[in-house]
Amino acid sequence: MLAKGLKFIPTPVTNQSQIKRQILRDFDQFARRMRLMYIFHVQDNEPHLFHVKSLWEPPIQRSVALESYLEEVKNELADLKLAKPRNNLLPAEREALKALKHNNEINIKKADKGTTIVVMNTQDKKQEGQIQLDNMNHYRPLETPMVVETKHRVQQFINDLYQGNHIDKITRTWLCQTPNPPSIPEFYALTKIHKPTPVGRPIISGCDGPTEKLSSFVDKLLQPIARQQRSYLKDSTDFINFIEQTKVPADVILVSMDVTSLYTNIPQEEGIQTVCRACETFYVNKPPIPKPLLEQALRLILQENSFQFNGKNYLQIHGTAMGTKMAVAFANIFMNKVETDILIQSAIRPLVWKRYIDDIFSLWTINRVEILQFIEQANRHHPTIKFTAEVSETETTFLDTTIFKDDRFLKDSVLDVRMHFKPTETFQYTHFTSSHPPGVKKGFIKGEALRFLRTNSS
Repeated sequence: MLAKGLKFIPTPVTNQSQIKRQILRDFDQFARRMRLMYIFHVQDNEPHLFHVKSLWEPPIQRSVALESYLEEVKNELADLKLAKPRNNLLPAEREALKALKHNNEINIKKADKGTTIVVMNTQDKKQEGQIQLDNMNHYRPLETPMVVETKHRVQQFINDLYQGNHIDKITRTWLCQTPNPPSIPEFYALTKIHKPTPVGRPIISGCDGPTEKLSSFVDKLLQPIARQQRSYLKDSTDFINFIEQTKVPADVILVSMDVTSLYTNIPQEEGIQTVCRACETFYVNKPPIPKPLLEQALRLILQENSFQFNGKNYLQIHGTAMGTKMAVAFANIFMNKVETDILIQSAIRPLVWKRYIDDIFSLWTINRVEILQFIEQANRHHPTIKFTAEVSETETTFLDTTIFKDDRFLKDSVLDVRMHFKPTETFQYTHFTSSHPPGVKKGFIKGEALRFLRTNSS
């Protein structure tokens, strides 16, 4: 069958004529991509970093093979016999879902960690967020939304970049894709049920907000700086590869540290200056944009981060929100400065020091008392950046792994690794009778198998 290998995005419709029309619409998009690939396949140019998707429709091509293939596939899809979709939920389950969907007195959201959900009374959920927003050191109430004014200032900044020849026309067009008027960012909280006292992790969804595109632009400038840090870890795989290649002494002590609420505890102006200095050092005499303009961009993103919650408007005045694109690179660069200063000022140094954003893994060859003194010193270094730590002679957890001493350590002086599951992990997976494509379900099994193989040294 010519159409067998084609991938179409499933659409939640049940009427057979609607399904047929959707299949043909998906085919039109597929045909468009095939013609574009045919036209541009000989070009080796890298796509522009801020490419704007074109609405240009490629005409029918002179390739008989391509057009014959597309025509036959379209005819085959048009003649496709569709079976009525079978609902894989029991009638009682469908009724229960409808009742839950229309029940405004409870709130159902995913938990902050693990594959589980949190069901809360709606008023309690609102109170969870309101407790954080009542912190006047971090947030300030607004009488009216300020996103329109912010968009005007962002637009003026983009014009200044373009007129100063710091960006090209394509980048300017990409940056100007914000809707008019822009959407007002929304604040919500993901409940941390893995904490002794459940609290909410604050998230600000800025999709189509006034600084969304600008934040993505700044993120592209900051990512290379974050990746070149000595302590930088890309992900769990990068960390495991590091462990596999590191021999350690027999008396090594394992320490994992965590920064308490890193994103909301970074002072905005201090963070801006830290990032700008790091940018100057990294790019030397060839910064992508001048330092004053980078400062201006960061201030627009951080100091004009307004949003709505429960019908009220707020402005974040301290920290950076989880939800804006450049937050991770911004926090990474700031933490690199903090940890570097701590290590330079300390009379004792770790054998190994690696960090993934706010999680730190270190190895020490001194006694436990001195390590605890170092942690106390680290907690006195900065007024808002504080650490919690786990110190052990035998094992510790880091990211989704447990690092421990076992047979391989005794034989080859290399630490062992096994997968770590948080107590909140419920092991809930998509049921095989789900209407997902078969490849998705088989791919999940393969992915989990590879994850277990990668994350367990035994």
